Amino acid sequence: MDAMCRRLLIFFLCVGLSGCTAGRGVQSVTTTVAGKVAAAGVGLADVRVMAFPLTWSSLQEPAPFNAPLTTADGRFQLELPPGDYFLFARGGGYFSFYGRNPVTVPAGGLAEINLGLVPEGDSEAAVSPPATIDSGVAGTVLHDHQPLAGAMIHIYTDLSGGLKGMGYAMAGPTDEAGYFEASLPAGTYYLLARLRRGGSGLTGPLQAGDFIGYFPGNPLRVGAGEVARIAIPLLEVPEKIARMAENLFGNTAIHGRILHPDGRPVRDARAVLYGDAQMLNRPLYVSRPSAADGTFVLSFPHGGTYYLAARNTLGGAPGPGDLYGTYAGTPDHALQIKDGEQLRGVDVVVEEMW
Repeated sequence: MDAMCRRLLIFFLCVGLSGCTAGRGVQSVTTTVAGKVAAAGVGLADVRVMAFPLTWSSLQEPAPFNAPLTTADGRFQLELPPGDYFLFARGGGYFSFYGRNPVTVPAGGLAEINLGLVPEGDSEAAVSPPATIDSGVAGTVLHDHQPLAGAMIHIYTDLSGGLKGMGYAMAGPTDEAGYFEASLPAGTYYLLARLRRGGSGLTGPLQAGDFIGYFPGNPLRVGAGEVARIAIPLLEVPEKIARMAENLFGNTAIHGRILHPDGRPVRDARAVLYGDAQMLNRPLYVSRPSAADGTFVLSFPHGGTYYLAARNTLGGAPGPGDLYGTYAGTPDHALQIKDGEQLRGVDVVVEEMW
């Protein structure tokens, strides 16, 4: 093959791969994600906001997308191709894992993204007490440098589930010293800590007053016969989360009610959305608990065909005494919804399981 043929072959290969970067999810058309980073409500300068595509194989820095350092009042602007991302921020001894990760960036961009910063952690807090395991991870969960009891640590082996759900393994709840241990074989892991104050169990969206924390040193590598010592700083979920239900997970949403067969509203049940008609796997999206009048809002990023159900418990199949029901507006319980549509007047009737 002569030089001209080789150059033409390389050119056409690159065109076919969208600039030789499509295999890693990088595109040429970008939109703007803008917002603010803050510690204890105060904007912080010189913090780097970064993004990893959801298709990326690891969240190990350096990130493929980085914004210029934040301004004096903590403002940032990040250019990204439309798609799904994990957003982070780091600088000045602070760290942020965006609580709504992974987030969908539409073609029109996103504004007023607020990233709450936490201290990266007190390394000395993770030194004691002596571990009782031979291999795995031992550590402390902190809020404002103070230990936090009652947190559950979720351990993931990869990013395939978007770091949602219970994960590969769990540890906790943390004791009064914020301490936890997890026996693990040698491997690479992502650790998140969650503390649910509202009695919402182990799954579903976090509520105001709950806590979430992402180990700033993820991914954590555990060697054979090694006990890794870590600290996980947590951030409290703000009150305003309740006002964001309509676009919490995207600008497409279903509004409706969860009802008893006699028409009475059901409080504290959740609408759950699936991508398959069997509705047996983990749901794609889960609403916040229904209000006293049974109303719910379920938001998500993309339109399409979905299957809707409602239940008052999460995790596993509904059991005796649980309330469960599926959307009856179509024979197969399916809903068709367009990108950006706000579908209203959708009722789901639940009955007690036997």
